[in-house]
Amino acid sequence: MKSISTPARRQIERFLEFSDHVGGLNEADVLALLRDQGITTLETLVSKAVNAPRSAPPVKMDTAQALSRPKAASSQPVTHPAPAMAVVVDGVEHDPRDLSRFDGRPLTYIYGTERLVALTDDSALNGALWAASQLRAADPRPATQGEVQMFEHVDYAGDWFWCGAHQAYNDLTSVHHGPLHLHDWNDVISSMGSTNNAVRYYEHINFGGSSLFVQPFSDIPTLVPSGWNDRISSVWNMG
Repeated sequence: MKSISTPARRQIERFLEFSDHVGGLNEADVLALLRDQGITTLETLVSKAVNAPRSAPPVKMDTAQALSRPKAASSQPVTHPAPAMAVVVDGVEHDPRDLSRFDGRPLTYIYGTERLVALTDDSALNGALWAASQLRAADPRPATQGEVQMFEHVDYAGDWFWCGAHQAYNDLTSVHHGPLHLHDWNDVISSMGSTNNAVRYYEHINFGGSSLFVQPFSDIPTLVPSGWNDRISSVWNMG
């Protein structure tokens, strides 16, 4: 019998731990899903899992690089679902239902637990972020390296994935989840854990459309009240 190396054994054990990522599983439902995928034997299951498409890796992106790039053009519509909390656009409070007047025009939202602040022009915010990045670069202390953890369901439930500091996923349709990679992370994120970094989320791939800016140390158990549930298509952990 062929012996399995310790690194290979650890990889296999990690693969077999997937059920911790996807919450409570019903055996009959799992078997039914596997049959739907043409998987009826252990050999077929292993072959399917081992040959499943790999997720695209994150790209490294610093603040200056991100803010100097031209805004991405997108063929996807820009709409503004009404949040279930107060919203202030350019210093003026609006009825959340009135956000539809900005449809077709990207807004930059700043997340808050009681209200959302939205900007039609984020130049001042981007300038402050760039200045902060320059101050951090001049600091001799090591930079923070916190990852952000994003979840499939509210209250940090379901599957999850991570994005490291100064990294970004420009297209969550190419980042897979589930043990057989049958799904992707596009328009799936519903909650995220706290990190010591600022993180920016975008409604379209390639950082297009409106964005949601989340300040460091912000736990978000649900994106539903903010109108950002199942709406995120790219993410940038600003570090």
